[in-house]
Amino acid sequence: MIALKMFPRRNARLLSVIGFTLLIILMLYKISGPLDGSKSFELEPGTEQARSKSARDDSPDLLTQSPEHLKKQKEYENRIMANIKKMSVHKELKRKMDHDPVGIILHKKPSLLDGLGRVNDLEEQDTAIRKSVVMENQLKHRIVHLDLKGAPPKIEYLKKLFPLLHSFGATGLLLEYEDMFPYWGKLEFLSAENAYAKGDIADIIEIAKRNSLEVIPLVQTFGHMEHVLKLKEFSELREVPNYPQVICPTNNKTLSLIKMMIDQILEMHPGIDWLHIGSDEVYNLGECTRCQQYLLHQQFGKSDLFLHHVKKVAKYVKDNYDIQPIMWDDEFRKIPLRAIQDSQVGQLLEIMVWKYSTGIMVDLHSDIWEKYSSVFSGVWIASAFKGAANPESYITNINDRLSNHKEWMEIFDMYKNTIPFRGIVLTGWQRFDHFAVLCELFPQAIPSLAVNLMYISERKADHGALARVGDVLKCNSFINLDLQYMEYPNKCDFPGSAVYEVSQKLFILKRDIDTMLHNPHVTGWVSDYNIENNFASPQHVEQGLQDLSMLLFDFTKLMTDAETALADVYDEYTVKEWISLNIKPTHDKLQKLYASSTKLQEKKYWPRRPLDTEQNKEL
Repeated sequence: MIALKMFPRRNARLLSVIGFTLLIILMLYKISGPLDGSKSFELEPGTEQARSKSARDDSPDLLTQSPEHLKKQKEYENRIMANIKKMSVHKELKRKMDHDPVGIILHKKPSLLDGLGRVNDLEEQDTAIRKSVVMENQLKHRIVHLDLKGAPPKIEYLKKLFPLLHSFGATGLLLEYEDMFPYWGKLEFLSAENAYAKGDIADIIEIAKRNSLEVIPLVQTFGHMEHVLKLKEFSELREVPNYPQVICPTNNKTLSLIKMMIDQILEMHPGIDWLHIGSDEVYNLGECTRCQQYLLHQQFGKSDLFLHHVKKVAKYVKDNYDIQPIMWDDEFRKIPLRAIQDSQVGQLLEIMVWKYSTGIMVDLHSDIWEKYSSVFSGVWIASAFKGAANPESYITNINDRLSNHKEWMEIFDMYKNTIPFRGIVLTGWQRFDHFAVLCELFPQAIPSLAVNLMYISERKADHGALARVGDVLKCNSFINLDLQYMEYPNKCDFPGSAVYEVSQKLFILKRDIDTMLHNPHVTGWVSDYNIENNFASPQHVEQGLQDLSMLLFDFTKLMTDAETALADVYDEYTVKEWISLNIKPTHDKLQKLYASSTKLQEKKYWPRRPLDTEQNKEL
């Protein structure tokens, strides 16, 4: 039995509108120029109309770009328009094959009458076309990000997880160790007390190799260095004394520290092809006195300082290890093309373009892609299958993550003939940064990862595709894509599925508790004021909190279930942190409310107003 809900394909419509609008604008200018009486658009330098206007105005300075650059830009635009036109050919096929269901019920296999036969018929009719689309739309590298900071999964769990990732179609791992890496010597204090041992790192690499998963380590070298700069021993390297996020690029000790970190990471990862050197969100740049003096002396801007530092780091990796460094792209978005070209950093780096929400085409417009295509020989894209909602979120909404991946695939389709795409990294953040609380844990997001990896490979997320995901995950109940429609937990059997089930139960229980607390009987008769003064109508208290005993019982049981489920994946410290963040506060609140409601209902006689409050006693 299939449960569906169709959502409008906004992205496809948006793409069609953009393409149609561009064509109309080009036709208007080509035929007649701007409409009379309206404010005209600026003519692009180098176009035929611009040259004519320049001749009429005797203003040769208007031609600011070389003919070679104009020719290249025109060719680039033509390729983009060709891609848009080509994408429209498959629009109808995608509409048929790529619905947006809320989920699918798997306890009874869909029959032909339930709709699977219709999908199979479409597949048979369009086999040749669909195979062609999938092949040309395939990304070679499909890398899964493991954010390990502050909460390392047990090695025994990873032994079960990695084969599953391979079965989903993953080709590699981006391992962000942070304080979970076993640094030694002068760097020993960079490691958390519950960090992996050297033998654990060797095991991780071996397990990944057995499952054909290429390993790419990630080490931060500029921003997000909190795990280093929080320590007294390295505090002098902060760009801003009170902020341990960004390292000072002009401090003489900075580069030697970063080189030592890279040396130890690479010593433990022999034979790798890529190293990710981070460098995203460098919010504090060129702010210390030393950096400001350096900028003044070198006549540098802050962008030049950024490029100068990352170039030295990338050159060290490439020259000493013959390994290709990769960097996050966000700082490059605001740096002019000429500055990047002059730095020659593109000869050393590959770029990883990240965006975890929707609106990718708006935020990452064509100028950015043109800049990257002219500078970098390798471009990666980075989506998110979890951990990109809120810093305190504990459960993943798959539909949000799927929307992000659908937009990324549209970007890929649009630019694949002009951008040297290497592959995609599906990020899965465990904390927003070193100091942040735990957000969405990996096991509860495995269904999201499976759905999105399948979509990247097949460009499908219809009920047939979801049924195959359910089979791989050994699910026998409803696979939910949107949290707002969740009525009961999904039942599956994959590594960490107990954490997945606990997270769903917690979401449902918190929603039920919130509904109870916003009941008019509670808001009107069991407020803090009523409880403080022990003054309420027993009947309203009873009616408003009739589900309280059951919810408290369920929450108490959930705490025990959570401890057991989490202990199969994480160490005792992670288990305690997750319980303290997500269950204990609500459990304590329910217990306190239960005690207060009992007291309110036991009262038989009440005083006249005004009530004798603590505030009145003080008066």
